[in-house]
Amino acid sequence: LKPFWLKPFWPLGPSQLGPICKGGHTVSGDTPPTGHSVAAMVGRSLSFKSGTKASGQSLGASAYYSVRRGWMAVGAVFVLGFALMGWSGSLIYQSAPPIPTFKVHGETAPLWTNDDVLTGQEVWQSIGGQQVGSVWGHGALQAPDWSADWLHREATMTLELMGGDKEKYVKMVRENTYDQDTNEVVIAPVRAKAIRRLTKYYVALFTGEKTSPEVEDIAALRKLYAVKDIALYDADKAEKMAAFVFWSAWSCVTQRPGMDISYTNNWPQERLVGNSITPSVIVWSMASVALLVAGIGGLAWVRSAHHEEQGQLDPPREDPLAGFVVTPSMRSMVKWVYVVFFLSGLQIVLGVYTVHLTIDGNQGLPNWLTQHLTYTVARTWHTQTAVYAIATSFLAAGLFLAPAIGGRKEDPPLQKPLCDFLFLCLLIIVGGSMAGQVAAITQSFQSLLMSQWFGHQGYEYVELGRFFQCFLLVGLAVWLLLMCNAIWPALLRPDMRQEGARGRWHLVVIITCSAVLISGFYASGLMYNARSNLAVMDYWRFWIVHMWVEGIFEVFITVIVSQVFVMLGLLEPEAAAGVTLFTTGTFLFGGIPGMYHHNYFAGTPGAILAIGACFSTLEVCPLALMGLEAAEYMALIKASKKPEGRWLAKYAPVVNCFIYVAFWNLVGAGFLGFIINPPISQYWMIGGYLTLAHSHGALWGVYGVLAMALSLLVLRLSDLQAKWNTFWLDWGLRLMNLGMVLQIFVSIFPLGIYQFWMAVKYDYWYARSHHFHGDEVVQGMKWARALGDSIFSFAMLSVLWFVFMDFVARVRGGGSAASAGLLN
Repeated sequence: LKPFWLKPFWPLGPSQLGPICKGGHTVSGDTPPTGHSVAAMVGRSLSFKSGTKASGQSLGASAYYSVRRGWMAVGAVFVLGFALMGWSGSLIYQSAPPIPTFKVHGETAPLWTNDDVLTGQEVWQSIGGQQVGSVWGHGALQAPDWSADWLHREATMTLELMGGDKEKYVKMVRENTYDQDTNEVVIAPVRAKAIRRLTKYYVALFTGEKTSPEVEDIAALRKLYAVKDIALYDADKAEKMAAFVFWSAWSCVTQRPGMDISYTNNWPQERLVGNSITPSVIVWSMASVALLVAGIGGLAWVRSAHHEEQGQLDPPREDPLAGFVVTPSMRSMVKWVYVVFFLSGLQIVLGVYTVHLTIDGNQGLPNWLTQHLTYTVARTWHTQTAVYAIATSFLAAGLFLAPAIGGRKEDPPLQKPLCDFLFLCLLIIVGGSMAGQVAAITQSFQSLLMSQWFGHQGYEYVELGRFFQCFLLVGLAVWLLLMCNAIWPALLRPDMRQEGARGRWHLVVIITCSAVLISGFYASGLMYNARSNLAVMDYWRFWIVHMWVEGIFEVFITVIVSQVFVMLGLLEPEAAAGVTLFTTGTFLFGGIPGMYHHNYFAGTPGAILAIGACFSTLEVCPLALMGLEAAEYMALIKASKKPEGRWLAKYAPVVNCFIYVAFWNLVGAGFLGFIINPPISQYWMIGGYLTLAHSHGALWGVYGVLAMALSLLVLRLSDLQAKWNTFWLDWGLRLMNLGMVLQIFVSIFPLGIYQFWMAVKYDYWYARSHHFHGDEVVQGMKWARALGDSIFSFAMLSVLWFVFMDFVARVRGGGSAASAGLLN
C-alpha cells in the first residue's frame, strides 16, 4: 500500500473514475462507452484527448494529469516563479541607470539637473511617450528610436568637432564619470557643445519651427515621422524633454562601473561609439534555441507517453444545455458583447487611418483632423481599443457564466443592478480615457500632473490616465465580487453526491483563483509613477502587458472553455480539471520569468538577459503542438455534421474561432514570436516591423479572435432557441483570417526582414530613421498592405453586420437576428 501522501488527492485512474456521462448515456460498471471525449484547452496549452480501451473500459484523464499533481505543480510554479521575479526585480532596482545632474567640466552651472531629466520624462509622456517613436526600443515604429537617434547624431557632431578622432571619442563617451556621493556626471566641453547644438534641433522638431541647420526640410521630416506640426508649445518643456532623451542615450553608451558593457548591454549597435553585440547576448541566444528544441521534444514525449490514440468524437445525442436558464444579469451581458464588437470595429478603422498617415501623411484628409486625430492619438486608440475589447469580452463571459456555474436558476441579490452599474463604469473608463488622451497629446492640460492623471501616461498598452487606471482597478474588484456572489454555492456548498462533482468543484476553484488574480494583478500598474526610472517602470509595465494578459488571462480562458465543454457534455469534469492545471503549470513555468524577454536592453543587468532568454523560449514550446489542438476542434465540427450531433452546429462559429486561435497561437505567437524572442534577434529587431508582425498575429490572432469567440458564445447561450443564419458571420471570420495572413506575410513581415538587414548593415539608428521610412522599397511594401487590409476590413464589416442585425432583432423583441430571419 502506498502512503496516503503518495495517493492522488482524487484518483483519476481508468478504474477509479466511476460513472461518467458520455453520448447522452450514463456509463458505469461494465457498460462500454460509445466513443471519445475531448479535453482540449484554448490558449498556450498542451492538448489532450481521452479514449477507450478495447475492453470497453472507460478512460478518463491519465493519472499523470491527476488534480492533486496539477495543484502541486501550479503551486510550485507560482512560488518559485515569483520568488525568482522578486529576486531579479531587486536586481533591476539596484542596477538601474542613475539619473544624475549633468555638469560640464570647468562650468559652475549644471547642463541639466536630475529634476530637469525627470521633468523631461513627464513632458515626453504628455505628448504620447512610447506612441511617438520609441526609447530603448519600446514604442511606436514610425518615428525614430530617440535614444538611438540622439546617440548617432551626438556622435556625428562631436566627431566633427574633434576632427574625426574616433578612438579618443569612444574612450571619452564610454567612460563612466558618475559620482554616487554627489549624484553628478561630468561631461567634456567638446561633448557639451554638441549636446547643446543637438538640443536646439530637438526643440525645433517638436515646437514647430520652420527651419533647422541640422536638416534641409524639418517640416518634411515631421511628416515622415508622423509627428504633430507643433507637439510642444513651450520651448522650455522641449529642452527638458531633450534632457530626458540625452539621459536615455547616455545610458546606452556609458559603461557600468567595473564592466565593459553599457547600462543597456551595449544596445543599440552603433559603431561610432563602440556599441556592438556582447558575448552574453550570443551565448544566451544559443541557449534559448537549444532549450526550444528540448522543450518541444519533452512535451511531445509527455503527450505520446500519456495519451491514447485519438478517435472519432461521439457527442451526447441531445444538447445538454437545451434547458439552459438565462437570468436577467446574464441577459444584461449582451450589451457588453455589442461594446466588444463596436470597439473591435473602431480599432480596425483606426488601424487603417494610422497606416494611411504613415504612407501618405495627411493627403486627402483635412489638416484640422490630422492635427487633432494625429498619428499618436490614432495609434494610442488603436492599441487601447484592442485591450478594452479583449478585457471586456473576458469579463462579460465570466459574469455571464457565473450564475450557471453556481447552479443558480435566478440571480443572487443585487447581481443585475451591479452588473449594469459596472457597465456604466466601463463606458466612463473607455470614453473618458480616450478623450483625455486627445487632450494630453494636443497639450490641452497646462499641468503635467493633470496630463498624467487624466490624459496620457505615455507607456504603450497602459496609456490611460492614472485616474482611469485606478477606476479600472476598482471596477475589477467589483467584477470579482460579482463573480463570487454568483458562484459561491458551487464553491462552498457543492453536492458531492452528483456525478463528476469533484471535478466540477475543482474547476470552480480554478475559476475563482483566476478571477482573483485578474483583479489583483492589475494593481502592479500602480507600482510606478511618472518620475520612476525607466528601467523600473518597464519592469512593472510588463507585469501587466505580459503577465496579466499573457499569463493570468490565459489561465482564465483555459478554465472557462473547459467549463463550457463540461457543460456541453464533451469533457469529463475531473479530466478537465486535471488537464487545465497541467497546461496552466506548463505555460506559466516559462511565462512568469519569461516576461524578461521584453527587458533585455531596458537598463537591466546581465542576469535579466539570461533569465529572459532561457524561460521565454519555453513559452513557445506548447505552441508548437497547436496543430493537435486544432485537430480536436475540427473533430467537433465533423461531429456536428452527423445526425446524432447536429445540435453541435449551433456552436460551430465559436468552435471555428477556437480553430483560428490555435492557428494564430502557432503562427502569430509561436513562429513570429520566437523570431524576435532570443536576445540576438531583439538586438536588431526590437521595436521594428517584425515586432509588429508578432503583435498583429498574437494580439489580434489569438486574443482578438478569442474575444469574438467568447462574445459569440454569450450571444449564442443567451438565446439558444434562435436558428442562426451564419453565412455572413462564417465568411467574415474566414476572410478576416485570410486578410491578416496577407497583411502580415505580404507586407509587414517582408518589411521586418528588410529593416533587420538595414539594422545589421548600417546600425540600428539607420533602420529607424528617415533613411528607412523614406525608402522607396519601404513605401512600396507598405502599399502592399492594401490587399490584406481591404479583405480584413470587409470581413469585419460582415461580422459587424451579423451582430448589428442581432441587435436590431433583440430591440424589436423577436429574439436574435437569426430567429427573426433578418440575415437570409
